[in-house]
Amino acid sequence: MNLSLRKSMITDRQNNTIEHGVRSEQRPVFGDRGTVCLVSAQCEAGFDPDSAILLYADLPNAPYLAIENHSPFWCRPVWGDDLSSLPDRVQELLIRDGDGYLAILPLCGNVFKTVLCGTEEGLAFRMYANAPVTECCEQPAFLSMRGDHPLSLLFDIAEAAGSFLGLPMRKERPVADVFNTFGWCSWDAMQIRVNHAGMLEKAAEFREKKVPVRFAILDDMWADVPALNEIPADASFGSMVSTMHKSKLRSFEGDPVRFPHGMKAVVDDLHRAGIPNVGVWFPTTGYWAGLEPGSEIEEQEKENLVTTPSGQRIVSPETEKAQAYFGDLCRTVKSWGADFVKIDNQGFHNRYRGIAPIGQSAKAIQNAIDNATDDCFGGALINCMGMPSECMFNRRSAISRCSDDFMPESREWFAKNILQCAYNGLLQGQFYVNDWDMWWTDDEQAAKNSLCRAISGGPIYVSDKIGRTRPEVLKPLLLQSGRIIRPDESATPTEDCLMENPTKTNKIFKIRNRIGENGLVAVFNIQAENRSVSGFVSPENARLPLGTYAYYEYFTKTAGILQAGEEIPVRLENRDEFRLYTFVPMKNGVAALGRLDLFMGVGAIEKQDDNQITLCEAGTTGFVSERPLTFTDENGNAVPCERTGILSVLNGKEVRYAFAQ
Repeated sequence: MNLSLRKSMITDRQNNTIEHGVRSEQRPVFGDRGTVCLVSAQCEAGFDPDSAILLYADLPNAPYLAIENHSPFWCRPVWGDDLSSLPDRVQELLIRDGDGYLAILPLCGNVFKTVLCGTEEGLAFRMYANAPVTECCEQPAFLSMRGDHPLSLLFDIAEAAGSFLGLPMRKERPVADVFNTFGWCSWDAMQIRVNHAGMLEKAAEFREKKVPVRFAILDDMWADVPALNEIPADASFGSMVSTMHKSKLRSFEGDPVRFPHGMKAVVDDLHRAGIPNVGVWFPTTGYWAGLEPGSEIEEQEKENLVTTPSGQRIVSPETEKAQAYFGDLCRTVKSWGADFVKIDNQGFHNRYRGIAPIGQSAKAIQNAIDNATDDCFGGALINCMGMPSECMFNRRSAISRCSDDFMPESREWFAKNILQCAYNGLLQGQFYVNDWDMWWTDDEQAAKNSLCRAISGGPIYVSDKIGRTRPEVLKPLLLQSGRIIRPDESATPTEDCLMENPTKTNKIFKIRNRIGENGLVAVFNIQAENRSVSGFVSPENARLPLGTYAYYEYFTKTAGILQAGEEIPVRLENRDEFRLYTFVPMKNGVAALGRLDLFMGVGAIEKQDDNQITLCEAGTTGFVSERPLTFTDENGNAVPCERTGILSVLNGKEVRYAFAQ
């Protein structure tokens, strides 16, 4: 059962290597289904901060799926069959192991972090502390587990990690109600030029177009960062971002030109303009390059700051100082009347190199963020840029972004985003509500993006420019109240899509989720050369048990009944074709599909008895039955329906049904 280690090596601060002195022990976890490897070692000269210990695994080459931490902040899937070619920072690995599969999950302990990497000698575990510590004492290096079904195996190893680390799973994390509603973010609309007048102009557009926006985010950068006002209006995006990342925060107050009346005024005005919840963005570091030395904010927080090796002034990784810093910022935002925050740049722990071990800094910072946002906003928080394991395994709050930033009007970005978000559901999505990021309703990829957000299981918010919101694109996503229907899980690829890069095959790419006992499968063509793709869809793709199911396809409006083991053939001619299948178990010869005009319409059913359903909101409703049905409303009045084949379609909110005599 254990994953064999054939060799270990210590590297000290002078880059000397020692091939002895590492002790590893593998203990059973998760009901003996998996093992955890604990590592101990000493290095009087101090471990190398970046590569303290290497453990070499005894594994032959085999096809694999890796989740790579490709930047300090984000992860993406990588496929291959040569373990020596693995990227340098892999946070999860799934290997085909004969007729079964092996899953490996590196961990982050209270001092050391472990990643997988490829070396000339094959697969290795690289442990490092980001600081020159001298002792590694029973640090958890990795979990390993074998199984026959790869998707279930990945879910199980995540649950084993949660149990071992004391980390809540996704279903155990409460989600603030604001994120069950539809929102808008200022970033792509106005970027660093976000301003008071523009926010109100966008709110007025939503009122005029009757779009039920229930939250708005004041994003990068509303605060006083003088260098931003020197960026020419016609600067390229790359040039703008380069300047942003070199800039420092002068004051944690609104920019005096763009927010002349202060932040409380814009928050109050947005509330009065019909936006019930206003969120405020800020990065962990105040601004991207920290706080401006000698500034108002630096003076205010000087006891809670540390100077990095590059000279930046940022929050200290000491627990009490981090608590005070984030408490101050969140209390300030709350004093403006804001309702939640989005905290960015969380994977910044490489800036503490030589200052604090990565396990310690991550625990201090993540706990401080969670405590401050719990106290001020009841946990209403969007975590962002925080996918490395040191963040993921130390966070208590529920929502976390799972992809690089949205790039509007880019087909290439869509394929990149759907791959990142779906495959990141396999690891981060087991612990968190994955946020697939904002998007535009007038982008050429808008319909596909809207479907992805609907099935994602995460929050839904757009970043349309002023005047450019298209309400018709939003209709399949929203109830009239502005509430969304969130599926129960973080969306993942289906099991048969795990081991091959879907941009390089001629197969359909499928994403799955569920709402109660009902399954959802979205089908896409992301073939890189825009060739046609084909394949099959079934209730089992949604991880439903074998049985008899009705299905409904949203775009073609087709319905049918599948017996156990039956599949639906699907062919998509190009990247502009996509499908959405809802699978509902047949009960007593009937399946209630819920709202047919909503992507997640099966979730609009609030209550279901043997012969009655109650919807949260009236709308176009569907039933599948082999025999014709009759319908009555709550008052016993007949409700007309249109029946095509086995599909009955009607309008109503509370509906009783019976087989026609």
